[in-house]
Amino acid sequence: MLVPSLGKILAAAPYHYGAATYGSLYLPEIGGAILGALVAARLQRRAGSPAVLRSGLIVNGFAMALLVLASLTQGRLAYAAILTETLGLGLGFGLTLATLNPYAALLFPRTPATAITALNALIGAATALAPLALHACAARGYWGSLPLVLLTGFALLLFVAPPPHRAGADERVHRGMLPYALAVLLYAIAEGSFSSWAQVYVGRARHGDVFAATLALSAFWAGMTIARLLLGFAPERGGAQRVLFGLSALGIGASFAALALMSGADARVAGYAVAGAACSIFYPYVMAFGLRAWPRQSVALAGLLVAALMIGEGIGSLAPGGLQSVITLPRLYLLLALLALPLGYFAWTLPRRADAGAAATGTLLS
Repeated sequence: MLVPSLGKILAAAPYHYGAATYGSLYLPEIGGAILGALVAARLQRRAGSPAVLRSGLIVNGFAMALLVLASLTQGRLAYAAILTETLGLGLGFGLTLATLNPYAALLFPRTPATAITALNALIGAATALAPLALHACAARGYWGSLPLVLLTGFALLLFVAPPPHRAGADERVHRGMLPYALAVLLYAIAEGSFSSWAQVYVGRARHGDVFAATLALSAFWAGMTIARLLLGFAPERGGAQRVLFGLSALGIGASFAALALMSGADARVAGYAVAGAACSIFYPYVMAFGLRAWPRQSVALAGLLVAALMIGEGIGSLAPGGLQSVITLPRLYLLLALLALPLGYFAWTLPRRADAGAAATGTLLS
């Protein structure tokens, strides 16, 4: 998503968005994510995965067109365009990932966790480059050239034929999926609090320069991407993935605490890189274990988890904006370190739920 990357741009002229205004940009994203979760499974049942994927690409392209409009305007029109863009990205992101994650597991049935982690590593790589690309475009006088390029890319992808895949007869959300969704929701609050406020934290709360603020956000996504590439190939059998799952939960809490206490631009940039590495495999592993537990409801499960991801990121992006009137961002980060407790609980219990679900459906790895 580009809105976190726009943090410093939207805080400067001609926009001058404050913390609360910037944080409210994520409200439509929450609504879009919920809508995407409701639509994905239903559209899958009626038309199959290609239709879901293409619908997501169209909505994402529309969102990029709105960002181009925002780059050419200011005031209420620009704000309305960005608000609508976050709604479109919430919906489009939900639709596309509701199909891409099951596709990854379907194409590599022997190593689904590796496939899903690699897919999300590619997404993270693009996200890591976004702040630097926007900074480079803004330095050349027009940041809107990046969403224009992305708009063109989404349009071209519409001509690529995805493999056909239809849902099972019971493609709907079940109550047993909710623990996986809650785990993703809490994780995404952490990810949103890291990514959406990295530029503001370094640039405003810690008085860093513009490039240091941009580098902090890129360091977070780069740390996440590199760690996904390195850790994604952990053996599917045995306890390696479960150990990494638990360490990820503990690392997220430790990263919040460390960033709250750090001083110095270089240390903060490194802190965000470590935070990204800590976040790297938590969401892909929840997705992989969830798909293992619910193989016949893959799109419903993936749509639910993507919605939980977007809602959590929206909360993590929005809440710090309003809370900064009563608590500083460093102290808020210190409180967020407590997320390690519920995340650790889910890292312990979800693999066991997946084993039970896979055994019940006869899909347990041999």
